[in-house]
This record gives sequence, C-alpha cells and structure tokens, in this order.
Amino acid sequence: MTFDWSSLILASGVINATFSIIVLMYNRNRLKLKYSIWLVLILLCTILILLERIIRFSNLENTYPELIFITSPLFFSIVPLLFIFQKKINEIFQYWYLHLLIPVLSLFFFLPTITMANEDKLEMYGSQGLNDPIWIVLLFSIYVAFYILKIFGLNRKLRKKLLNEYANNEIELKLFSNQLVFLASILTITIPLSLCLQYLSFDTQVIDKLPFLLFSLIPHVFLFYILRFRETRIVTIEKEETVNGSLNIDIDSYKSNLLDFMNKYEPYLNKELKLQDLASFIGWSRSTLSYVINKGFDKNFYDFVNEYRLNFATQEINNAAYKKYSLDYIAAESGFKNYVSFYRIFRRYKGTSPKTFIKEIENKN
Repeated sequence: MTFDWSSLILASGVINATFSIIVLMYNRNRLKLKYSIWLVLILLCTILILLERIIRFSNLENTYPELIFITSPLFFSIVPLLFIFQKKINEIFQYWYLHLLIPVLSLFFFLPTITMANEDKLEMYGSQGLNDPIWIVLLFSIYVAFYILKIFGLNRKLRKKLLNEYANNEIELKLFSNQLVFLASILTITIPLSLCLQYLSFDTQVIDKLPFLLFSLIPHVFLFYILRFRETRIVTIEKEETVNGSLNIDIDSYKSNLLDFMNKYEPYLNKELKLQDLASFIGWSRSTLSYVINKGFDKNFYDFVNEYRLNFATQEINNAAYKKYSLDYIAAESGFKNYVSFYRIFRRYKGTSPKTFIKEIENKN
C-alpha cells in the first residue's frame, strides 16, 4: 500500500462530493429535487471514478478488486448527465431520455467485466495493465467532444437570454446551473485526455495522474457554487421580495434615478451592454433593475435600452450627421451591434426605414 500525495488530493474530491450531496438533499425544496437529483447522479459517478483512481494510484487493487473496472461505464455517463441537467434546469424536455441510451448500453457492454470474479479481474488488470483498446479511446474521445460542444453551444445561447430576463429566483438558479455545467464540462475533458496519455511513455507518473487531479476539482466547483447560491443569491433576492412577489421599493424614485443615470452616463452606447452590466454600473441588484424596467416602464431590458439607442441615432440624423457619416457608422455609434438590428428597431418604432426618414427630413428643409 502506497497512499501517495495524488490519492490524498483525489480523496479531498470524494469528501467534497459527498458533502455536496448532503447539502443538495438538505436543500432539496429550495433547489428543487427534480433538478438537483441530476447533480447527485453526477457527483455519485465522480465519487466512484475518484475512488477507483485512488485504488489504482495507491496500489490497492488487491485489497479492493471489486472496484477496479466499475467506473468504465461511468465514463460514458458524466457528460450526458451534465447535458441532461442543463436541459432540465432550462425547461428543455424534448427527447432528453435519448441521451441516456449510450450510458445504459455501455453498462451492459461492461457488465461482464464488472461482474466477473475478483481473481479474474486481478488477472486481467495485471496482464493488460491500463492500456484500453485504441478504438474505444478514439470513440470515447469523439463522444465526449460531441457533448462538450453541445453543452458549450447551449450555454452560450442560454446565458445571453437569461442575463436579459427579469431577475428572480428561477432565473438566478438557471444562471448558476449553466455556469456550473460549463465549468464541470471543461474539467470533464481531462477524462479522454488521461486515456490518451496511457499510450505515451513518461519518466514520471505525475503527468499520468495530472488529468485525474484536474478532474477531482469538479466536486470542489460544485460545492463552491452550491454554497454560494444557497447562502447568497437566493437569500439576497428573498430579502428584497415582499409576500406578493413585488419588490419593496419606491419605484418612482428608482425610475427617476435610472433615467438620470441613463442620460448622464449613456451606458446604452456600449454594444455589449447586458442587464447585469447596467445593474453593476448603477449599483443595484439584477432583480431591482429588472423590476424597475418591467414594472416602472412596462418594458423589457432590450426595448428599454434600444429606445435610448434609437433616440441617439435619430438625434444624430436630425443634426445632419448622415451627411458626414454612413448609416452603418451612426448605428454603431448609437450602440447597435449592426445595421440590421438598427433597421429593425428603427422601422418598429418610427414606422419607416432610416433612409425614408432622412428623405422626409430633406423634403421638409
């Protein structure tokens, strides 16, 4: 038995994963059990994978032979579970169960190895070592890459949408969960990396162990965000809310402060401005800002900001700036990402195109 430094690091991941499960179950009503159960499954898979690696790295296979190959199907389960959780928390339920097909098939594929006698496991482990068939490693790498790309793509799409919606507990939960899935996915990439490294020869075992040391950070990330979300975000929002769901604020005063801020600092000229950014600039929480915009102005964030951008662009046109600059330039200077967006907003509020609007001004003059 050689319980080395790497096993101690992996053991810390096991401890934090276990503690994360306890926290999730204790807060199952607040964090919604139907969502957190997927996190629990991910953490359980992580625990078993780390325990199996501790056995390998510490030469404990003769003491716990039943755990030598138990993690093989779990490698095929981590990323689909992350993707399913991401879809579930964002209420995307269509065909989610199909992503469990390969994990279930992998379980049946590896079942004969998992259930074989301990003596046979030790013989297989001793004769073949850690080298898996190259075709399995390649297929697995493609499999993981496929899900990682899907997770990244969905994460980018959802983050852009959620940051500009009315902030409440549900939106904060979705943002928290997508951030958690994103970070966990990055760390999951280390699994196919570790399988590929087994075909290379190194003078030190540090490089062989490094991918799983990085993978062991997943429970730490989970625990950090679970505690942060439980203790900070939800509590902060709940303190701001009254029983009927409205914020206990003087909305007229907040409206006045927001208008003064928009006119003085012109944050709408920033093309990348998001609800969270504006809230940070003015020193409010997202929930407060989104409430003021939604309830005080009866608008969503996009409409509120784009009206300011449109007014700025219209003022530039009225000042004959179009004679010096192109409409593309005026649109960009007004905070619009592109001319298409500018044209669409202009036509929506003015009922005509920018060029027609300019011709009407010239005819009047």
